Amino acid sequence: MKLLIAGYNIDKSLIDSLNNPTATPEVISAAYARISRSTKSVDELRKEALSQVDKARGSNTNIIFEMGHSSVAEHAVFNLDVIGISRVLTELIQRSRIASFTEKSQRYVTFGKDYVVPDELNNRPKLKKAYNDLMNALFAEYELSYTEIDNLYQRTQPQLKPREREALAKEDARYILPLSTKTQMGITINARSLENLLRRLAKSPLKEAAELKELIYSQVSAIAPSLIRYTEDDGYSGLIDLEKVGFTGFLQQELPWVAELDLENKLKVLSTPSNTDDSVLSAIIYQQGELSWTETKETVARLPRLIKQQLWTQVFTNLKSWHKVPRAFETIDFSFELSMSESCWAQFKRHRYCTLLRKGGNAAIAKIPPVIHTIKRTEPWLELTKTAIRYGSSLSPKLSYLAPYFRTNASTMTVFAKMNLREIYHFIRLRSDAHAQWEIRELSNLMLAQIKKNAPNAAGYLCGKSDF
Repeated sequence: MKLLIAGYNIDKSLIDSLNNPTATPEVISAAYARISRSTKSVDELRKEALSQVDKARGSNTNIIFEMGHSSVAEHAVFNLDVIGISRVLTELIQRSRIASFTEKSQRYVTFGKDYVVPDELNNRPKLKKAYNDLMNALFAEYELSYTEIDNLYQRTQPQLKPREREALAKEDARYILPLSTKTQMGITINARSLENLLRRLAKSPLKEAAELKELIYSQVSAIAPSLIRYTEDDGYSGLIDLEKVGFTGFLQQELPWVAELDLENKLKVLSTPSNTDDSVLSAIIYQQGELSWTETKETVARLPRLIKQQLWTQVFTNLKSWHKVPRAFETIDFSFELSMSESCWAQFKRHRYCTLLRKGGNAAIAKIPPVIHTIKRTEPWLELTKTAIRYGSSLSPKLSYLAPYFRTNASTMTVFAKMNLREIYHFIRLRSDAHAQWEIRELSNLMLAQIKKNAPNAAGYLCGKSDF
């Protein structure tokens, strides 16, 4: 056996110092693409690709785009610093499943008055002034609320360390921040996923999205021109226009689904599997036995309860909080409809291996943290929320796509979530933990209670890390 480190991520300034045209991830993609059809060792293939970069690029283009082996592009990985974008734009970026994101946290960082003003408002001075006035008022309330909450905790929870106390204050004050707030993030993404991201940005009507798309493409294509091709809007959206067929029965007038959105009913269970414990146990045994899938399930169903309990004990023996449960847990799905704020959604959407479908959102209902009532800032928050709604709804049809910039973190939405039991274990470990943010912890605990009812054995070790 032999292992060679073919490459790794280093800072771009170090790569530039090499002043070498072969310093491109394309050569690794080209070498790995030839593994399946060459008798040469992979390290030999890499040397060949390094000595013939133009040939390697031609090979990549042929294999990825002509032969359709797009996975070759996944061997090229980019680290991107994205600075000064709005929270609105992060919605488009962070939909990529096969990528890693680390974003500036509103839970730990105090945000100054720094927000994106959409370029679309440049020729509309009256609307731009109203927008700036609203944003300034929201940031002023954020600063005031943060100070009041921090002072409250100094009096009521003197045992907290300053950093812990300030984090708790920011955690709740941020609900009044607008989605126009500037943020930054680090992205690690392979070339195939990056192409999908560029195409998604191209489909957006936002000028901010178009600007980011051009910045990414111009810089990445200069480094690796052979790996990315389909970056423009090709007209495909997968969406439905009900008005074109003369049917709008699914649409409601004025404030969509306000009557149905009950913040006290944060979770609705839409679907649960039957015989969950037996199904997971059968899936585990199936991998080890000689019976078919159906025969395995029938045999497990006939096992005495005591035997099943002994088998479940074996499944969880030596399980630690950092372990993943077996893939057999992926055979079971649960579906929920969840009510949450934009602030909570910013965390929830990071679980990208779930199926998450969010409605467009409703700024008409605000999720106001309980501590805001305690410091007696509820009325100012509600007034600012109403102002944001008024401006957002007054946009002309041509500018209606800018409405998200007027939303705050307190704005609410409903989300459909389908999660398999293995992913649920990961979610609950993080989100039912004592250190998790309070709103997402509430949702996680509600999910936890429902799943334990359905699968008392399979969910036997389902809990937050702090309770493990």
